[in-house]
This record gives sequence, C-alpha cells and structure tokens, in this order.
Amino acid sequence: MANIMSTRTERIPLACVALSGVLLSVGIARGDVFHLKGGDKIEGEVLDNLDDAYRVRTLVGIVDIEKDRIVKREKGPSPWRHYLRKRKKTPLTAEGHYELAQWCREHGLRPEATEHLKQVIELDPDHAEARQALGYVKDKGKWGRPRSPKAPTDEERKARRAAKAEERLLRKLISQWFVKIKSIHRGRMAKQKSGMQSKKFRKAREQLLAIRDPLAIPGLTGVLSTGDLAARGVLVEALAQFDEDEATMNLVVMVLLDPSPDIRRLAAIELLPREDDRVVQHLRDALANQDEKILRNAATALGVLKARRALEDLVSVLSTEKLTRVRLSRPVYFGRIQGTFGGGCRHVCGGHLRYYRPTSIGVLGPGSMVGTATGYEDRPVSVYRTEVQEALIAITGQNFGFDADAWLLWGLQNNG
Repeated sequence: MANIMSTRTERIPLACVALSGVLLSVGIARGDVFHLKGGDKIEGEVLDNLDDAYRVRTLVGIVDIEKDRIVKREKGPSPWRHYLRKRKKTPLTAEGHYELAQWCREHGLRPEATEHLKQVIELDPDHAEARQALGYVKDKGKWGRPRSPKAPTDEERKARRAAKAEERLLRKLISQWFVKIKSIHRGRMAKQKSGMQSKKFRKAREQLLAIRDPLAIPGLTGVLSTGDLAARGVLVEALAQFDEDEATMNLVVMVLLDPSPDIRRLAAIELLPREDDRVVQHLRDALANQDEKILRNAATALGVLKARRALEDLVSVLSTEKLTRVRLSRPVYFGRIQGTFGGGCRHVCGGHLRYYRPTSIGVLGPGSMVGTATGYEDRPVSVYRTEVQEALIAITGQNFGFDADAWLLWGLQNNG
C-alpha cells in the first residue's frame, strides 16, 4: 500500500508541516500531537527516536522533527495502525474494499483510499460509486475518464497525425538528398589533385548547382561545409540560389565562422542582394560577442553590406583595452657599478696569491641580478581593430583612422 512502508524521509520546513498539522488536528486524531515553539503543531505516528529528532509519519510524508523545537508531546492513537488492523479484517469483496476506502477518506488516508477503490473496480468493474470516486463518467453505457479541457479534439489528433506523417516523408527526402550529395562530393570533389580545374570537380559543381529543391539544403550544408576551400566555395554558390531562410541562416553563419576570409567575403557578397534587415541586425548583435574572431568577422561583413545603420555599433568596438600578458626586459642599473668596482684582484691567502672577483653586490643580497632582468606581467594593452576601421571606410567612403569622435561626428552630420 502506498505510503505505508515508505522509507523516504525529509526535513520539511516546519512552518509548512505545522500548517498541515493544524488543519489535520480538526476531527479525528492523527497520532501523537507535537506542539512546537511559536504555536504550531504537527500530528503523526512516531517511527523512530533519533538522537536529536523524532522521525514521524504524517499525512504529508515522513519528516524529522527536531527535539529542541518541541514544547509538548501528546500521545494519541495512530490512524495507520488502526488502518492495518482494519485491512486484515476486510473481506476480499468489492463492498469490503469500498467500505475500507470510505474509512480511509474519512481519516485522511487518501492514497490508501485510492488503492482500495482501484481494487473495488478490479472486483466489480461496474461499481458506480467507486468509478465516480475515481473520476470516471459513464457515456453510452461505458465507463471512461472525462475529457480534459486541454485534451485535443478528434480533428486536432487527426491533424497532428497528418503533420507527423508529412514530417516523416520530408525527413526521408532530406536523407535521400544527403546521401546523393555526399556521393557527389566523395566521388568527384574530395582529394582532387588538380582541384577546381579537374573535370571531375567541374562536373560535380555543375551537378550541385543544378539542384533547386530546398530539401537539399541540409545535405548541401552538412556535406560541403566539412570540405576544403573549393567545396565550401561551391556551397556558397549553391546557397545563393535559394531564397529560403534556411539558406540565409547558413550564409550568415559562414560569414561569422568560416576559417577562410575569402569564403566569408564571398558569403557576405551573396547576402547583399537579399536586402534582409534581419541579417544586418544579427551581424550588429555579433559585434558584442566575446569571441574576438566573430566580432571582427561581423564587422567585415557589415562593411561588405554597407550597413549604414551599424555605424555607431562599429565605432563602439573600433578599439578596446585588454589585459594582456607581455614580456618585459628591464635594465638593472647597478650592473654599471659592479662593472666599475667589481673587477678581479689578488689576495694573499695561505702564503699564495689568490685571484678573487666579487660575484654580486653584497648589500643587495645574495643572488641579486645585475644587467638585464626579463619577466612577464599583465598590462592593459590598447587593441585597434583594423577590420572595424575598414568596414567604416567601406560604409562611409571616409577614413578617420581610429578617431572614434570623428567617425561619430561624421555620422551625425550625414545621418540623412
């Protein structure tokens, strides 16, 4: 039976448990009553006496009640023990389980009541009271669960099934394109010694650029993006032939992430005729990216697109300061003093002349360095982004170098 042999123990916040205890204390006793500091109380059956707490079964679960919070304990009959005695005496009939379920509900043992109602239905499937207590309704002579207000209608279920069937078909067609494109790439484009000049490569390019089915876009991008420079160039050409957002999405990502500046520029050029404001907005957002490469690539693309409304965003990232670990060499000026006065000399030692030369300046401590000291240090370094400057030049036709104020002033004077 649910909750009877449970070993799950929680330190439930006492305020919550106490509130339950106060509510449960009305009517039939629920076992021992623990009066707590602050006026709250908890009712339940003591399962174990721990060092600093009592482990108690309550109607909300098994909890530990700290002894230092208990003001008074009133012992009382346990409903669970009473329930176990009644269960042993209950006849294995539908009516017997129904009566025990009623008793459980009256004494707050709702999980146990539910279990007995289910047993009633197993013994008597048409037991109306048990069915109704479990939430069943009778429709056209058959018992069933009432329809949830959120449950889909038959028409909605039919539409969902049709949509799933259509999606499975599309996935199948996409998979077929993927296999075909992979075969073309592997057989005619990969590892061609003469590269783009080979007959095989030119034939493959011709086949790929002849594709006009938008369902081929996942295959084109998934296969060709992993290829060499020439294959990725063909990918840009192929995507340029599609007006679908999926093609635009992949071109934008290539603009930002492709390792080749030539491919990134080619992708940006192919985005230009789309005149899609969303592209410019995403590139402007990329200027705030923490990845320096993405920031610079976005700036270059905005220059290609001549995105005038991105001028202020570009100026804001024209330069920056970063803490950078730099190698420093510092002259140690005492080296000249040592060079002047630290020459060798001879001393009589043990009846013999011995040559001696000081290895350091004693007052500076043993092992002190003279000459040049080299080390590493974190220092703020100004970073000037030439890609941003070049984008501003491409957009405005002006060149104010890295003078942010001059760029902003020009923008204000030419905002029309």
